[in-house]
Amino acid sequence: MADSQAERIDRLIDAIDLVKQERRAEARYLLRQLIQEDNDFEAAWLWMSVAVDSLDQSSICLDNVLRVNPGNSEAAGALYRIRGPEMLLEKRRARLRFYRDLALAAMWALVVGLLYAMLFSFAA
Repeated sequence: MADSQAERIDRLIDAIDLVKQERRAEARYLLRQLIQEDNDFEAAWLWMSVAVDSLDQSSICLDNVLRVNPGNSEAAGALYRIRGPEMLLEKRRARLRFYRDLALAAMWALVVGLLYAMLFSFAA
């Protein structure tokens, strides 16, 4: 058991070295193997988040780090930096939807009010 753990750590270090050398495809291959062997290998997920090609993939990897260890502040900070602009944009969209819906309700209230005013002005 100790030998297999040491061997996994050696492969993780090899993958980290590959990431640092900008050989990300090779690093992903090693990290993917490590993750397949142990889906809860926190360090492998964390380094996979650096080795992948897109922010979406990185976000998924960081979610897995936090699944394994909710207290991992590195992963939480990185995930916040990735999703922060997205969250701000969604907040702005929600505010715009609110104002759009408010304007639409005001318009319909005005239309109904005008219809009633016309109806009662002709009835008199």
